[in-house]
Amino acid sequence: MKGFINSIRGAWGEAWKESSFRLSFSLAILSFSVFPWKAATYFQWVQQREGIVLNDFILEHIPAKNVSYPIFSIIYCTVIYLIIRLLATPKTFVWFAWAFNLETVFRFLTIYLVALNPPLGIVDLHDPVAAMFIYGENMPITKDLFFSGHTATMVFACYFLPLKKEKILVILLSLILALLLLIQHVHYTIDIVMAPLFTLLAIGIIKKLIKN
Repeated sequence: MKGFINSIRGAWGEAWKESSFRLSFSLAILSFSVFPWKAATYFQWVQQREGIVLNDFILEHIPAKNVSYPIFSIIYCTVIYLIIRLLATPKTFVWFAWAFNLETVFRFLTIYLVALNPPLGIVDLHDPVAAMFIYGENMPITKDLFFSGHTATMVFACYFLPLKKEKILVILLSLILALLLLIQHVHYTIDIVMAPLFTLLAIGIIKKLIKN
C-alpha cells in the first residue's frame, strides 16, 4: 500500500511539472464543480416538466421490484475502484475528467431535448449521494432519464481500466446493472442502450482534442 501511494505521488509530481497539465487539470476540476452548483435547480425544473411515456416492450415484461442496494453497490464500488486505478496515471485521469464533464453536458442536453415521464411502475431509486450533490432534497427526481448516467459510468470504467480481466469483469457488472435498472423501472430500455454511444463519443472527442 505504501509503495502504491509513493508511486502515485511520484507520478503526480512529474506530471505537475508541466504547465499544460496543471492548467488542464485545474480547468477540468473547476468545470466539474459547476455541475453540482446548477444541477439541483435544473433537475427540479425537469421533474416538474411534462413529458411522454414511452411504450417499452421489454419493461412491459419485467415485474418492477426494488433492487436499489445492488445498484448502488455496483455503481459506487466501480467508481471508487476506477478512481483509485486512474490516480496512478495522472494524464489519463485528466482525460477521464474532461470526458466525464463532456458526457455530463451531453446528458443535460439530451434530458432537455427529450422530455420523458418516468416508466410505468417505476420504483423510486433514492440515491443519498446524488440527492446531496446533484438533485437536491426538495423533491424526488424520476425524470433524469435519457440517457442513463448509471450505464455511462460503467462504460467509463470499462474503457479506462487498463487490464483485460478488469474490463471483462466490468462488462459483466454492466450487464447486471442494466438488468437491475430495468427491474427497478427507473429507465427505459432506450436510455440504457444509448448511454454507451454518448459516453464513447465524449471519450473520443476529448482524446482527439488532447492529441491535437
